[in-house]
Amino acid sequence: MFSHRKIIYILICLGNITISFNIAAITAAVPAISLDLHQPDFLVSKIISYYLIPYGIGALIYAPLTRYISYRSVLSFVMAGYAVSSFVCGMGQSLNALLMARVAMGITAAGAIPLGLMVIGEFFEKSVRGRLVGGFFSCSFFASLAGVMLGGLMHWRWIFYVPAMLGALMALSFFIFGKKNLRIKHEAPVNYLHIFNKTSIRNIFIFIFILSALYHGVHKWFGVYLDRFYQMDKLTISFFFILAAIGGFIGQHVGGYLSDKKSRLVSCYVGLVGLGITTMLLAGHYSLTILGIIFITLSMFWTIGHNGISTVLTDFPDEDRPLIASLNSSVRFIGGGVGFYVSSFFVKKNFGLTFFYIGILMLFIIIMLNRIFKKGN
Repeated sequence: MFSHRKIIYILICLGNITISFNIAAITAAVPAISLDLHQPDFLVSKIISYYLIPYGIGALIYAPLTRYISYRSVLSFVMAGYAVSSFVCGMGQSLNALLMARVAMGITAAGAIPLGLMVIGEFFEKSVRGRLVGGFFSCSFFASLAGVMLGGLMHWRWIFYVPAMLGALMALSFFIFGKKNLRIKHEAPVNYLHIFNKTSIRNIFIFIFILSALYHGVHKWFGVYLDRFYQMDKLTISFFFILAAIGGFIGQHVGGYLSDKKSRLVSCYVGLVGLGITTMLLAGHYSLTILGIIFITLSMFWTIGHNGISTVLTDFPDEDRPLIASLNSSVRFIGGGVGFYVSSFFVKKNFGLTFFYIGILMLFIIIMLNRIFKKGN
């Protein structure tokens, strides 16, 4: 018999799986979509930023909503909206149609992560949150794994149809199974400017913005990078994204262990140093075996560091947690969209050098990490 808290945790994890199913698959599918729509791959890559930035803006909506509407109602609504917009995206016959549907997908998907982190902070003790956050985000990588496998074997439109069906199912599940457990609201006032007046919180979000911009300036180009730099076909590209998903899954659990048993700072250090080094390695040209190892370790280090920072955010006081959860998703995705857009000017000239210099910048911002934790303490 599941306890109420286990049911809650399972529901938010399934919601995360729904919105994460096609995130990596779409990045991998850019060359295939480009071929099908008869558009250049760099132009089709806009479907990434047209999701990231609306997601970041949409994430700011959900903390205020929880003051007036229950978690159950908000989660049911966002899953239903995501289902509809995913289906419309899958049916799109032109790049413009895809781009508009991707905007709607981003806005509706933006509720799952912040609300999930809010629920973890609301219902679970500090001593277990690191592992729960690790499990929560590792669901993203299981979903990504399944999405990439599907994208490699079937037509790219199915990477939208499947999450559309999952979204409809989850909307119904939150409505039915959340009846007893998720009917609570957040009563504290919502003031984003008040949060940014707190130096420790403001510094963390500046760090998250910069790191997300750097990471997505690399990761979101992987599909085009493998197509152009290694001349891979769709199935081989999907295989490398599967390797990355496996590395990410391992990293979430390693990061959860380090966050709980060592410290949040140790998890961030290990992740950031490893991420910077493996990103720099992408400047070279390797055998497929070595490249696969780099993909696994890069994703692993990213999620180790990601877990450390995400767990720190669950440790803030109850009155700040909903705002912080929403701002976390907002800042990460807006930063990712900006980083992807800016990096587009450089990868067109040279993928290797762009990735190398981004790796150096990742190592450089460790200085910020020291200052953040000193002031936070």
